[in-house]
Amino acid sequence: MKQKLLTLFLTLTLTVTSAFPGVALAAAGDEISASAAIEASAAPKTMSASEKMGALEVTLYGTEQAGALVSRMDSLEDDVYGTITTDPILNRVDNLYDYINGYAGSGEASFLTKLNAVEWQFTESTAGGPAKSRIEALETMLNGEVGAGSLAGRLEALANLAFQDGIVVVETVTLPKDSVIKLEFAEDLSSKTAKAGDVVKYKVADNVFVNDVLVLPKGAEGVGKVTKVVGPRMFGQDARIDVDFGFIYAIDNTRVKVFLGDVAKQTAETVAGAAGAAIGGMVVLGPVGIIGGAFVTGKSVNIPAGSTTFVQVKADTDIQGMVYQGSN
Repeated sequence: MKQKLLTLFLTLTLTVTSAFPGVALAAAGDEISASAAIEASAAPKTMSASEKMGALEVTLYGTEQAGALVSRMDSLEDDVYGTITTDPILNRVDNLYDYINGYAGSGEASFLTKLNAVEWQFTESTAGGPAKSRIEALETMLNGEVGAGSLAGRLEALANLAFQDGIVVVETVTLPKDSVIKLEFAEDLSSKTAKAGDVVKYKVADNVFVNDVLVLPKGAEGVGKVTKVVGPRMFGQDARIDVDFGFIYAIDNTRVKVFLGDVAKQTAETVAGAAGAAIGGMVVLGPVGIIGGAFVTGKSVNIPAGSTTFVQVKADTDIQGMVYQGSN
């Protein structure tokens, strides 16, 4: 009974203030609101203990878990640390949240930054998805089997394989406003099925550095939304899809806001040339073997997964990036 009352009390009344961090996208079966996600990136958000815990579970497992807060926290700590701490529940949530996502001024790579860096060091890209699954995939690739023990310890072991003394050297740099980023659509997008508010998933197509500091690794996930769909119109006008590209998760999970501006459009036009297709204000280059005309079929518009376009950074954005060290 006491545990149920504590859970209810924490869920309804206790809040803690922090900037809402980037969290890995939920598993394919989970519905998320792109509008809410994009709006949440606009300003710091007050998060309750249960919200922080849910965010941690999505980051680590891909989905939010069920049950009382205390038991869920026990499971999280056991998985990550390999032990259960005895601090008050709110302190436990905050400590694990900061360990996974990092915090301003720490000067050290967070759990997620380190995972992104290790993954990139071996594959020159990041895969996205639940952190636990990513660690297991790296272990299988490097060692031939999934490891045992705490996630923190297993990540440290992978870091020792990737970097000198296992240290990920980080530096805070500024990604300038209007920096152009090439992106790749992660899923098909069609004017026949899309509707306003639908999530648009995409990823960074090429690594982005500020000097020798990696800030946006290839494969970094982005989330946007469809803002408008117009069907085929009179006088032979084709359908169109308008997209708000929202933000991209940087290597430290900072949300980098991007948009379809003039600089990005000019870059896309130059790169795509005659092979590109103008769709909803953006110029899209299809996957290998697909030319611009193939995007428009019977007046509808189809953007296949793997198609690319360009966006630009909305404002100067500070990112704790990874200093490139070459191969270990």
